[in-house]
Amino acid sequence: MNEIFDFAVIGAGASGLFALEGLKDKKVLILEGNKKVALKLLATGGGKCNFTNLNISHENFVSENQHFVKSFLANFGTYDFLDLIEKNNIPYEERDNGKLFTLSGAKSILDILLKKGFSENHILKTDCIVKNIFRIQNENQSTDDYIFKIETSKETFFSNKVLIATGGLSYPQMGATNIASKIAKNFGIKVIPMSPALAGIRYSDSCKNKFEKLSGIAITAKGKIDKREFTDQLLFTHRGFSGPLALNLSLFVNENTKIKFNFIPEINVLELLQKEKNNKRSLINILSDYIPKALVKTLLDDKDFNLPTIKKDEMEKISQLFNSYEIQIDKLDGYDKAEVTRGGISVDEIYPKTMEAKKVSGLYFIGEALDVTGMLGGYNLHWAWASASMFIKGLKKN
Repeated sequence: MNEIFDFAVIGAGASGLFALEGLKDKKVLILEGNKKVALKLLATGGGKCNFTNLNISHENFVSENQHFVKSFLANFGTYDFLDLIEKNNIPYEERDNGKLFTLSGAKSILDILLKKGFSENHILKTDCIVKNIFRIQNENQSTDDYIFKIETSKETFFSNKVLIATGGLSYPQMGATNIASKIAKNFGIKVIPMSPALAGIRYSDSCKNKFEKLSGIAITAKGKIDKREFTDQLLFTHRGFSGPLALNLSLFVNENTKIKFNFIPEINVLELLQKEKNNKRSLINILSDYIPKALVKTLLDDKDFNLPTIKKDEMEKISQLFNSYEIQIDKLDGYDKAEVTRGGISVDEIYPKTMEAKKVSGLYFIGEALDVTGMLGGYNLHWAWASASMFIKGLKKN
């Protein structure tokens, strides 16, 4: 039998690299399917890396078990990672809604992870795709001792323990695969159905003819799905809604979801029309003071009105077009466009204080591979840091 490692880390992205700090004294094999490490990390925030958010809360995450993430945020909050940034003199800035970005680029974050994580005990294999993992009996031991057999595109490796940090299915062009869920299912670990998340919302056929001509227009709008409501930038594209508002709403889109858009959230349009009842300006011109005229004309189907002649019931219908426009959504952009993956390894199958699988001793999961998905704004990277930090603390206690 070949050399047996203490730990094999599958995936050299944000969570996997962060976790290496807890394995410095271990003989570790790191397997990365891409030719370079952390490609997705380097691409986040347009290369500026939205590394966390000042307003972290468990309410910013979606999971089948909403309570699971609470303890992680108590264990590793915004300022725990921010302290790491400041100790390494990395300049950063706060943007809207508490988003924190580096001013020196995502590579500065990667440099920190490599510096604090790698040791002479670690071996990195890139361009090495994991095909499957099995548990086998250790031939070097006379007792019933089991190890992991890791089959890859290059060779077979053996390890006493395995940490899965491979992420989800988003951005297959950056090497994303279903290996985490495949491994979990092979070991009888429950996987929550996965879907694209933080993705553009596609127009239905009826909406496409109406809105595709608005491609390129961006406004501040409010979107509501059931009881969840967000206000942010909404971008119209030739095939659907995009921008931060649409991406956050996409977390809650299921089959035949209905979204109510308020295209002028700062104005009660019915009250405005009543107030401007005697105004001789056309309705299109009045509403164009608040949003682009092209959008006004589209919502009104190119019909204009003189306010003094509009009846009360017409005012109510017009106000709903701007303050409560309901759209039924058919689907989202695919994994090639989605920023993250919703669903994944069920957190109910994981010991939260160690990240070890309950059914398989020595098998651990962290990061996006798990059924924890954050909203837009640095929350998913923070989950990578927080889950890896819990893994590290769990090792220290054992």
